Amino acid sequence: MPAKPVSPTLYRVFQRRCQPGLCCAVRETMSLPNFVRPGDWIFGATVREDDSLPFGFLPAPAREATETLGYYVFHHPCETLAPRYSRRWA
Repeated sequence: MPAKPVSPTLYRVFQRRCQPGLCCAVRETMSLPNFVRPGDWIFGATVREDDSLPFGFLPAPAREATETLGYYVFHHPCETLAPRYSRRWA
């Protein structure tokens, strides 16, 4: 029997207010880690791992980190997560 296709994972990405390049991705189906507080972090974007991704976001490590830790921290070199600062993952 063929394997059921896996749907792409959706992530909510937050940026640290005082360090905009520091990002934390959390799967849409998971709760936020305790350190992501409204005063310290702002919502940046929702990303799909099969779509345009922020620079610095790597799908395989993101999957592994969110499975084990519940979140994935990465560095994005721009101050915004706007789509023009993203790239397609091939």
